[in-house]
Amino acid sequence: MRKADILLTLIGPIISGGLAIILLRRKANREFPFFFSYVIAAILFGLLRAFVANNYRLYFEVFWMTEAIYIVLALLALYEVFRKVFAAFYEKRWFWLFFPVVVIAISVLAVIYRVGSPPAQANRVISLIISLGMAVNLVQALLFVLFFVLVWFNGIGWREYPFGIVMGFAGIAIVAFSVQWARSEFGTRLNVVSRYAPAVAYILAVIFWLNTFLRPPEPEPQWRLKITPEQLLEEIRQYSKILGKFRGRAR
Repeated sequence: MRKADILLTLIGPIISGGLAIILLRRKANREFPFFFSYVIAAILFGLLRAFVANNYRLYFEVFWMTEAIYIVLALLALYEVFRKVFAAFYEKRWFWLFFPVVVIAISVLAVIYRVGSPPAQANRVISLIISLGMAVNLVQALLFVLFFVLVWFNGIGWREYPFGIVMGFAGIAIVAFSVQWARSEFGTRLNVVSRYAPAVAYILAVIFWLNTFLRPPEPEPQWRLKITPEQLLEEIRQYSKILGKFRGRAR
């Protein structure tokens, strides 16, 4: 691995360390424990990847093992933000099923897509990880759209911590989804892009999170959402149609 690659691998954990300190000072680790765990994992896994960078075979195994854990932690972080923002909706008995059902549905669609269009030069385990990663990326993008709708309807500021977390993940999702699609379609021909883009996207996300949590917490908003669960479901249907059309074009 080149020195530039190792340096880029180390930048993420270094600035993530600063983010972890800020989260502790703001006591945001108590409010968002899964997001805090994601940041800590980014520090440890980034250092681990850099440590084994010169051993290609070991790096390959470590990369995909840690990538699978990243996917789980990102999903849990998104879920805790979702529960916080949509707490009022949980008065509906059926609403607790909403997030897991959406995640499962998108994951199934992603796996089906991968079965019909398997990634170039990837075994079944890696193909599954890539599929689940794509599903989480779509969930991240979908949550960003829904949160944007909330801001639009309710006049809630983007400076709120939950919205800042989703914004950072949305940026990672856009880049990751683009890289995964390019890798599956073109294989190793875009190695340079697939090598550097995810690391750069994560660094930019951490910078955004730093900007979010460096501000003192604003007063807890009153989540009197003008949008109803029924309207939310209709928004989901509309965005699902858009994602379906996009997936059809990708094929």
